[in-house]
Amino acid sequence: MLKAVRKFLKDRSPDWLNVEIDGDLFKNLLSHRVSSQPLSTTPIQNPKSKIQNRSNPKFPHWRRITQVYQLLDRAHESGIVSYTALTDYVRSATGQGCSRKLISKWKKERGWR
Repeated sequence: MLKAVRKFLKDRSPDWLNVEIDGDLFKNLLSHRVSSQPLSTTPIQNPKSKIQNRSNPKFPHWRRITQVYQLLDRAHESGIVSYTALTDYVRSATGQGCSRKLISKWKKERGWR
């Protein structure tokens, strides 16, 4: 069945899609390119090169989120459970509030919602 599907796709797709790509990927792509514009040869900066000493670079505000989660855990231990009370607790501790969306995410991760 899989061989039949592959044959069907190969027979009905354009030739440039059926090129087998080996170790010389760039050469194959250039030779079967549809547009006539040259590819940019400017080097791409590695985004991770700017990120240093971060434990979780996938989340841009992970330090703030970690801080708020710790405060929300403390507030929950104290018996504070409503969104407005939790926001007020975070604001009183840090001088800056937090969103209802973050509180909702925190509640879901902790299994309280």
